[in-house]
Amino acid sequence: MTEEKIQELIKECQAEAAKSIESGNPPFGCVITTADGKIVVRDYNTQNSSNDPTAHAEINALRQLGQKLESRYLNEYVLFANASSCSMCFSGSIKAGITTFYYGAPPEPHMDPWLPMEDIVALSKKPLEVHGPILGEECAKQIAYGRSVTS
Repeated sequence: MTEEKIQELIKECQAEAAKSIESGNPPFGCVITTADGKIVVRDYNTQNSSNDPTAHAEINALRQLGQKLESRYLNEYVLFANASSCSMCFSGSIKAGITTFYYGAPPEPHMDPWLPMEDIVALSKKPLEVHGPILGEECAKQIAYGRSVTS
């Protein structure tokens, strides 16, 4: 994929994050694509509106893709998010078979547990590709704004 296409997909994640903010949820969005960058599913964080602590953007998108494919095996898909994934989302994505990831903003310092994607990569039994931050500053500004209006 070209750098231009990758940035376009991160911007799609930001558009999902904007929907999240508008609905009073934490400011995170995700798209899952084919290997050549065609968006298959998109989703955003719905923790607050669904009262579900696991309803992060990536988990919502994984659930949606699993339903669409009628399978829990999501190999050969690529996950994009407007921020570095938390350990729950990243581990869930790996368990689903996704091995290529792109993210916008770097990990937030308050993440708990503090288990950045790079640390999980080092512990993974399968090879993973993690690329980011991409448009990191722009994504971080949106996240800061979103946190200020949804907290």
